[in-house]
Amino acid sequence: MQHWTKVSGLTALLIIAAAAPLAAQDEAPAVTPEGPHLPADSMELGAKYMEYILNYESEDLYEALTADLKENLGSAADIFDRMGMLFEQVGSQERVISQRYWMRNGKPQYWHTAEFSNLDEPMVFRFVIEPDGRISGIGVNAESENPPVDDPDQHGAAESETDY
Repeated sequence: MQHWTKVSGLTALLIIAAAAPLAAQDEAPAVTPEGPHLPADSMELGAKYMEYILNYESEDLYEALTADLKENLGSAADIFDRMGMLFEQVGSQERVISQRYWMRNGKPQYWHTAEFSNLDEPMVFRFVIEPDGRISGIGVNAESENPPVDDPDQHGAAESETDY
């Protein structure tokens, strides 16, 4: 088993979690008092997008991205290559720990936490999902390196969660 620190350089490489979209998440957008709304099928969308990554379905994932994120990540073939490099290092997903939504910087994020065969620590894939269902940001990190989430009193609690 590898420790996450041996793989953390991969987040720069995977950057299915491209640095530009994540940097853009650091600036909180203006939010209405009721906050942004998730699509009705938001949990299913997040799970579907995660399956695209796990199954190397880069064309389908690419079609789900916003135009800005497509520009930052390159082509579907580039995304496929990054997926291969990531999973070569982390191994295969062995167990899903949880799937949930958190508000971060005023936007809903789907977080998929799972154990992977080559890592000692769970890994978290994060998707910023816009009201139209498109992905505007993707992040990947060790569970111990999760970024802070918004105060639930500011935007409301996570809209749904599933623990396994």
